[in-house]
Amino acid sequence: MPYITDLHLKASNTRQNISDCPVKGQKGFVLRTTPKGVFSFYYQYLNRKRLHPETGKPMREWHLIGEHPVWTIARARAEATTLAGLVASGKSITAERARDLVLSRATGRSFLQMHDAYMAYCEEPVLRRWGTVPRKESHDNIRSHLRRPLAWWGNRVASEITSQEIMELYRSYVTEKHPAQANNVLQCLNTLFTWAKHPDRAYVTVNPVPTLRGDDRATEVGDIEDGLVLTADQLRKFWFGLDDPKCPGKLHTKLVLKLSLVTLLRTGECCAISRAGIGPDTVTIPLAVTKGRRSPKARDLVQPLNSLAREILGQAFSIGDPLREYAFPKARGGRKSKKAATANKPYMEQRSLSIMTRRADDKRDQMGINQYLGLPAGLTPHDLRRTGACILEQLGYSDAEIGKVMTHKAPDKEAAPVTRKHYLVPVKIVERQIVDPRVKALDDLDAALREILGEPPKKLARAA
Repeated sequence: MPYITDLHLKASNTRQNISDCPVKGQKGFVLRTTPKGVFSFYYQYLNRKRLHPETGKPMREWHLIGEHPVWTIARARAEATTLAGLVASGKSITAERARDLVLSRATGRSFLQMHDAYMAYCEEPVLRRWGTVPRKESHDNIRSHLRRPLAWWGNRVASEITSQEIMELYRSYVTEKHPAQANNVLQCLNTLFTWAKHPDRAYVTVNPVPTLRGDDRATEVGDIEDGLVLTADQLRKFWFGLDDPKCPGKLHTKLVLKLSLVTLLRTGECCAISRAGIGPDTVTIPLAVTKGRRSPKARDLVQPLNSLAREILGQAFSIGDPLREYAFPKARGGRKSKKAATANKPYMEQRSLSIMTRRADDKRDQMGINQYLGLPAGLTPHDLRRTGACILEQLGYSDAEIGKVMTHKAPDKEAAPVTRKHYLVPVKIVERQIVDPRVKALDDLDAALREILGEPPKKLARAA
């Protein structure tokens, strides 16, 4: 008789019952496998108080413990040991389970209660290195992700929600052709149930949210696998088209898009540039704005400024109040945000850039920048950052060098995987031949040696 392990969790040609080793494991503990790959755990024993009406022999009782993966083998074996203890003490498993179910339903807390407690936890002000902020600064997004689960299960006992019901919710988003939202909601529920099963809270005893990998996860149909990048012709159309007074959007909005392209900063970081943060050769983005602020070693972001970036910032400050604090201030008289986090920001909101870029015709006959300039409809502000990264690659820079310019974090301080996976797209942008990085290195060595030897600097003319 085998000792049940993960090796036994494989589909069988027929339904099979695998009993646990009574010496090493728990007597009466059974794993049932099916051809469809369903794995169930049972506890079975011989009830000598119940006799067969025809043969007069004791009847064998089977009690379902649960299914894998919600129930692990170790947890199911422990439950079988508990049930064996009830039998040994002369108690009825059926009666005890019925009593526990009634007690659980009477005292169990609902999904609504769990949701409200979790949101209060997320919104609780805490002191960080960048100031006092909600514990989870994305609490508005979390509340939005949990809106449909709350409508489905608000009054349900939280511990009764099953993996099958969660997958039904997941598929409802996929059916509506919102796979990205489906994955976000699933991740949010996983975090919620993990938080809820903490011993100090005990809303649930297990996390029923399944882990989806590979083909099990929904993806956007028709997505461009490599991402969207502007070609050289589209880039010229974009750059000079933004200077057109008739192009949709305020001039400050269009300058932010240009600045993101030439600095490879995220648009949210560009929006938050202050006068005090601009130096002769660099710009400093505060820790409260940067994406890496959750790292214990995170520091203010300091990015070099090239000549185009300095021209754009100079143009931005020449518009409106020349003595203002931020290069891209929030528009006055605009739509007031209901979000306290964004309402207190004195600079432009990042999401307004995406709205202005991709907006289609509405009742006021307004259009987005993409439509006006004849650019791909799916172009986002973040694609400009991807375009700049691809140009650097085509100029001969390595993944590690590009990742450092894009402020991507890497454990080994080399190339971050995200740089190659999401940003470097095989779309030809630069027409000239790629420069071997060794050429620049040897030219720098030449210049250093000439300086040491007192020789005059000499520029070597190379073939284009």
